[in-house]
Amino acid sequence: MFVAVEGIDGVGKSTIIMKLKDMLERTGYRVYITAEPSQTPIGRLIRDWLLKSGSKVAHPSVFALLFTADRVQHYYGEVKPMLDDGYLVITERYMESTLVYQGAMGLPMDWLMELHKFVPRPDLTIILDAPTEVVISRLRSRHELEVFETDREFLNRARELLLRRASLNNYPVIDAVRNPDSVTNDVYRLIINALRRVI
Repeated sequence: MFVAVEGIDGVGKSTIIMKLKDMLERTGYRVYITAEPSQTPIGRLIRDWLLKSGSKVAHPSVFALLFTADRVQHYYGEVKPMLDDGYLVITERYMESTLVYQGAMGLPMDWLMELHKFVPRPDLTIILDAPTEVVISRLRSRHELEVFETDREFLNRARELLLRRASLNNYPVIDAVRNPDSVTNDVYRLIINALRRVI
């Protein structure tokens, strides 16, 4: 099964996913963890240039096109082979990140969806949510902030759009303000229930 864990910057995705991996492996599942931007050359370009605070980008479509190109390569070059080998694959960020972040930059949702016509949807998308003031407080502890992590109003727009997308698509939304163990337990139960339905 392929699971995407989504949420705006600072909600704790990385922490929860690593805890989740340990829980699932103790249960007996083979788990593969990955993230976007990926480790492909396109993903490294995004990390080393596009996301750097202060980078000058001519148009928001550059973000959408590069993120989607990275996603196609990531899925077919990394995610699908692990799924085919029987792993439960969990990715930190996937298509919803582009839809809401570049949607919050003003790009039309229809166009963003069209870009993803060759990208398979996850079996389960889980949204971690926290108020913007909470994530801003968490982000302040980071040594170097990425371009999206410095703009409170932008993060507000992205969060609102993500919650609308969650409602539209019936994605489960988890309160990520609580302690990480409680959040992890909730996500774990969602995945286990989804796996039972697949089996």
